[in-house]
Amino acid sequence: MSDDIVLNVADPDASARFYAGLLGRRPVEAGPDHAVFLLAPGRTLSLWRGRGGAQADLRMEAPGVVDELHIDWWDRGARIVLPPTDMDGGHGFVARDPDGNCLRVYAAHRNRHPRACPEGPWRTCA
Repeated sequence: MSDDIVLNVADPDASARFYAGLLGRRPVEAGPDHAVFLLAPGRTLSLWRGRGGAQADLRMEAPGVVDELHIDWWDRGARIVLPPTDMDGGHGFVARDPDGNCLRVYAAHRNRHPRACPEGPWRTCA
């Protein structure tokens, strides 16, 4: 199973500019129909021309990292649809990109994963 994230976007060039601002880095590869960002060694975010509306889960190591990233993304102009929230399964927030893709950033509680608790605010993107 790959940890790579693939999102469909209407305009890969415009979306690459959005994600470059959000992530604070340039794509490692870009073309007329795609852009690829390196998120971590062995993990990429790929943007491909197509219709958006998917959900990407970005797991962080700790709730404090989630809170720091929320502030950073807010400052960079991300559309936050759910501010940092504590749930049974973890602590996280949800943002949307210009194409309607949902970005769920979370830190799971030990031995739990938010998908195990599908009710409540985590369902914002469903």
